[in-house]
Amino acid sequence: MSKVFVVGHKNPDNDAIMSAVIFSQLANAVDKDNEYVACRQGGLPGETAKVLADCGFPEPQLLTAIEPADPKTKVWLTDHAELSQTLDGIENAEIVGIVDHHRIADVTTPQPATYIALPWGSSCTVIARLFEIEGIEPSKEQATCLLAAMMTDTVMLKSPTTTDVDRRIAAKLGEQLGVDPVEFGAQVFRSRGADDFTPEQMVSRDIKRFDIAGKAVYIGQYETVNKAPVLEQSDALLKAMEDYRLAHEGDTLVLLVTDIIDEGSQVFIVGDPDLAERGLGIKATPEGTWMPGVLSRKKQVAAPIIAAGE
Repeated sequence: MSKVFVVGHKNPDNDAIMSAVIFSQLANAVDKDNEYVACRQGGLPGETAKVLADCGFPEPQLLTAIEPADPKTKVWLTDHAELSQTLDGIENAEIVGIVDHHRIADVTTPQPATYIALPWGSSCTVIARLFEIEGIEPSKEQATCLLAAMMTDTVMLKSPTTTDVDRRIAAKLGEQLGVDPVEFGAQVFRSRGADDFTPEQMVSRDIKRFDIAGKAVYIGQYETVNKAPVLEQSDALLKAMEDYRLAHEGDTLVLLVTDIIDEGSQVFIVGDPDLAERGLGIKATPEGTWMPGVLSRKKQVAAPIIAAGE
């Protein structure tokens, strides 16, 4: 029996953690020839820690790098397919599969691998569909984790990345749990303890690197139900952004302060602003730029910035 490590992206969000946890459980139920082990590349978001604890699931083990070994360590990636977001030393691993909902990027495999990528609002939506395909009903605890991740990744089904599939599966999981999906999602958001975050944590807790036109572009997102207290710290926020950019050798750092109640984002930019300004059609200012309706980093921010570099 081979061990397969299942891991989401660096600086993991709720979807990255839950997709690794629940996919590994599904895979262990279906594939008796391998042992799937849920892993994480960073600390747990507050809402994730609470849901896992409430469900009685252990925290996934920390895994940040793959060392050379013979045979190679087997890994399954969830919620990402970009080298800049995956494990250090990934070239030492055998990637046996990917389940994702982002663009097809630069992760490659020398051998055929299972690749499941669908343009839905959450990787956990894809995994919930895999349960249906396998004819397995998720347990109440698994359904709770799947729905929690779906609600945070789709911003309670408000994000433009939300599809009819997300809505259908969210309704189905909500019915199984006896909850309204959106009300449940609001409870998950409130469990983050937003008032406890420092500017440094707001920048680093959910940030991804994109290599665009020879530039290292970091795009972070901090979601809140009230942006006013965050914007009052804009000077400290800009300093934390610049410190992070320099420490991680980035050319540009874009931060979205996303207000899920007002349904938009205040966008801050530090470093070389060219790609971000051209892609988003805004100018970098110390006070940031309010972009109404912008809730999705993937579709409304990363995609146009990537397009600007083509």
